Amino acid sequence: MIDPQVTMAILGAGWAATSVGLVAQTRAKRALALHCTGLKTQHETDSTHLAALEAEARYFAEVTMPALVDVLARGHRGVPVPGLSQEHLADTVVDQAHQAVRRLLQEAVSVTREQIGRTARSSVRDMIDEAQTGLQRCQMRVIEEMERHPDGTAYHQSLMDFDHLVTQSLHTLQRMRILTGSWPGLQRADCTVREIVESARGRISDYLRVSYTYEQRTGETYLEGRVVEPVTVALTELMSNAAAFSDGKVFVEVQAFQTGYCIVVDDGGLNMNPFQRESAARQLGQREVLDVTTVQDTGQLGFAVIGRLAGEYGFAADVTSTSPYGGVRAVLRIPLELFGSGPTLEEIEADRQAATARAGHMPLPMGAGASTGAANATPTTSGGLPQRRRRSPAAAAPVQSSAPAPVDDPDAFSAGLAQLGRTIHDTEHTPEGDHLHD
Repeated sequence: MIDPQVTMAILGAGWAATSVGLVAQTRAKRALALHCTGLKTQHETDSTHLAALEAEARYFAEVTMPALVDVLARGHRGVPVPGLSQEHLADTVVDQAHQAVRRLLQEAVSVTREQIGRTARSSVRDMIDEAQTGLQRCQMRVIEEMERHPDGTAYHQSLMDFDHLVTQSLHTLQRMRILTGSWPGLQRADCTVREIVESARGRISDYLRVSYTYEQRTGETYLEGRVVEPVTVALTELMSNAAAFSDGKVFVEVQAFQTGYCIVVDDGGLNMNPFQRESAARQLGQREVLDVTTVQDTGQLGFAVIGRLAGEYGFAADVTSTSPYGGVRAVLRIPLELFGSGPTLEEIEADRQAATARAGHMPLPMGAGASTGAANATPTTSGGLPQRRRRSPAAAAPVQSSAPAPVDDPDAFSAGLAQLGRTIHDTEHTPEGDHLHD
């Protein structure tokens, strides 16, 4: 028979063991429950994070990327490019990846556009060269025909009208040459400011509306040949813009100041609003070549032409002032370092004798052959291209009056323009090909 105490001890030990087992089992169940809860919470957190990443990726593809394409590829202005849709993802791997994609897209668009633009500009320049050469040959034929017929005749006037149309067409080609990174295509000898103003006036359609206040002190100052054509083209754009946006007279005056000269163009049309002034200032400060693949309005390129020329040759233009006639005052500032000395006395005398001989068809005096030969020898530019000199410099012509002939008289102006056209055409040179110059 078992001792009751032993029995109680055995039962107590079994109870204790059972209790310990139950406690351990309960703790294990609690731990398992907590672990399952943690896994569930972690799963829910991971699911939420994954959903956030999916939403951000979808936002980047459907919102951010189209906005980037509109701005970078299509050139739309004012289109906002959004960043992350969830601020808590800033500076994370997702944000860094998105920034990398944006940079790559911008670089790809820039490289592609530059390659297409370079090819397009080259093709445009080739076509312009061919057209410009043909027009200039046509113009030289017209000038030769004009010299064989007296001024004032109907035939001579018709030739002048045709020459004016050709001149305007040449100016249009020059604009595109300049905007595509080339030079104007003409190399001129030193010219007076008067010749430049008259040449620019002869290149616009409403040239009879331009009134030039001529003063010998400023008008007979010579500008360096290297910048004669660029300044003429820029002044043509200012005159054309003034005539296009006004109905009355366009007044041109040359003013001397301490560090150079100003050619002032005043019109009596409508003044520009602040937005137009800001746009004009931006274009006048533009120095980069034109992206011919994105040009939307070729009629609004005048200020861009001036900006390119000003940056390349060292003069400046401004259209922020108001004209005393209520319109726009355009100012072309030319520094003193761009002015030249003009022809020497020997060249003037040799050219006079050559002009007299051609006019009278008489042989030159004894001893004049050598000087005339030297004067008629074709000089060359820094690139080795032939360059013509004027036959009768403006400084050698006697000045009968300080006031110009009234531009209101078409006949008087046409006769003066004919003489001026011969002078200007004799100073111009048309190189074949697209040569650069110093």
